[in-house]
Amino acid sequence: MNGAALAQGTGSVASPTVRPGASFGLASGVAFDDAGDGVALRIDYRRAVSENVRVGAIMIANDRGGEFRYRHLELETLYQFASGDLGWSSAVQFRGRIPDGNDGPGRVRAAWLNRWRPAENIELRLMGIVHREFGDGREDGIGLETRGEVTWRIASGMRLGAQTFNRYNTTANFGALSAQRHAIGAVAKGALTDKVSYRINALAGLTGPSSDFELRARLQLAM
Repeated sequence: MNGAALAQGTGSVASPTVRPGASFGLASGVAFDDAGDGVALRIDYRRAVSENVRVGAIMIANDRGGEFRYRHLELETLYQFASGDLGWSSAVQFRGRIPDGNDGPGRVRAAWLNRWRPAENIELRLMGIVHREFGDGREDGIGLETRGEVTWRIASGMRLGAQTFNRYNTTANFGALSAQRHAIGAVAKGALTDKVSYRINALAGLTGPSSDFELRARLQLAM
């Protein structure tokens, strides 16, 4: 099985903010590695059902194992319990993964999303994630992950910054640092119009199990 195709992703360091209305998103990721390249595609739909609760559905397809096809559906609920234009905002997020019948285990995930804005032009984000798999082929233990981001507003509607993605394997087998997945890189994001926003990531792997290099891009339409 292709190591790069296992490692490619479409994720970001998500915001805890619940915005009114609904949104439709399209994201892709391409991983480059000596063992081969991998591609992933994500389509998501999210809707605020109250001032601080949002629900959503996410569809993932990729070419894991050399065959590009639909892999799984994720259902999501986010509850924002702290909010501030400046200062601290925070939310908890829960996801359940429903895999294709022959495409690995199911998964439940809980995440703590945080955003700090110490000044109008500076934003820091931090996520802590835990997950547990169920069914055939599941990992033992509880998976652990962190993500971090710092960005600066350099122009109206545009931010530049740095990100880090860290996967620590599971509580059953952390392994050495070199056996975990750690990546660091740059991010550019902002608004193209009042309703369309974008995000572009470029990540370099720091450990062997990580892809050597990843590009991720996302477009989101507010409705």
